[in-house]
Amino acid sequence: MAAFKRLTVEEARTLSRDELLPRVEAEQHHWDRLISRGQIRVGEDEAYKTFLRITHVVIDPMARDERHDPDFWTKPLGELGEL
Repeated sequence: MAAFKRLTVEEARTLSRDELLPRVEAEQHHWDRLISRGQIRVGEDEAYKTFLRITHVVIDPMARDERHDPDFWTKPLGELGEL
């Protein structure tokens, strides 16, 4: 397994939803593991909030359903103005 790398808002703006979904999934496993083991360290709350912000944009069930618009999945979020 490749080394884990946290997402940043700046990086997420350069990636499409297609590219972000596996990254969000990997980071979710990371946070789940830390939370379940009680291993979140002081100061990591901001990183977790950033992750939640990105996740909300990428997989928000209330977002416009743009299945007919390929840009929804393939354009970087920054270009779509969504993050």
